[in-house]
Amino acid sequence: MQSRESVETEVQSLKAQLLAMRGELEVSRKEAAVAKEEIRNVKAEAAQRLEDIKKQAAYKAISSKFGLERLDVDNESIKFYTGFPSNEHIKFFFSFIKPSAELMTYCYASGERENRPASRNMLLIDEMFIFLVQLKLGLFELDLADRFEIHISSVSRKLVTWSNFLYFFVGSQIIWPSRADVDRCMPEGFRKLYLSTRVILECTEIFVQTPTSLLLQSQLYSSYKSNTTLKGLIGITPCGAICLVSTLYTGRISDKEIPGCSGILDLLEAGDSVMADKGFHIGNMLQEYNVELNIPPFLENQGQFSTQDVQKTKTIASLRIHVERAIRRVKEYHFFDSDVPLSTLGSVNQLYSIACLLTNFQGPLILSK
Repeated sequence: MQSRESVETEVQSLKAQLLAMRGELEVSRKEAAVAKEEIRNVKAEAAQRLEDIKKQAAYKAISSKFGLERLDVDNESIKFYTGFPSNEHIKFFFSFIKPSAELMTYCYASGERENRPASRNMLLIDEMFIFLVQLKLGLFELDLADRFEIHISSVSRKLVTWSNFLYFFVGSQIIWPSRADVDRCMPEGFRKLYLSTRVILECTEIFVQTPTSLLLQSQLYSSYKSNTTLKGLIGITPCGAICLVSTLYTGRISDKEIPGCSGILDLLEAGDSVMADKGFHIGNMLQEYNVELNIPPFLENQGQFSTQDVQKTKTIASLRIHVERAIRRVKEYHFFDSDVPLSTLGSVNQLYSIACLLTNFQGPLILSK
């Protein structure tokens, strides 16, 4: 039998071994914890790198594909491609039309079809964008198909659909202000001299291709432009907002005839006054409605203008110039730069009306002082 001392010695030895094993176990646990932390950090780093790669891939996809997202922060490009001053302006406009646009009917070669959001190959805002790009830059459909990476038939369908939709949606908004609204926004120049002004009128013309039909040529021929044109009447309020857009008429029609056809006489109220250029010989027509016409004076049988007439001509010209600036905004939609093809005469009135009304979303024409 072992002596008591040897047993105690063996027990002490076992205790020492146990303590050593506990120490090794604690070290192993710490090493395992460090290893787990390193694995966790590696996983987090890998996840972050994967997220960065996804973001880079998404950014490259957006950058390589022509669309509104690509121009999100570039207001100069937004204005160049759409006519809207900034990204905020175009997104506000889209939020304004979106509820109705989501329900619009698409135009196909086989006829009209209901909106099918699930089958749409473009975002709704990009569909609007493709229409605005075509109107602003006057690009051909094949060019748009290449830029947006869709089939040319899809481009044609979207352009026709959005042309119809915006023509009826924007055209249905009330743009003729009340007398009280005009007075409230009246610029100082009008307030001092022509307080009763309700609208400033001017005609503008768009060149069209010369048709082979001599009869149609004679109807479209404008003696003022010495070319075949379409002519429309535009009216702005004294503060510069477009408040009247007439239908486009053949270039042969005179400036005197258009007001009678445009429906403006039904909008004017007794006591109003209209400002226009000398070509609008509509004073007698307006008198029947108790409306005054302010135009530059004629020389008639005088040898020269009186000082009063010269001053009146300068004053009216300085105030009437704003309608020319409004028309210039419309003409900045380059779809109208070249002669309008005869094949598009069925839709040019819609495009022209949309271009006119969209200028009201570009901000004030006359800055208040």
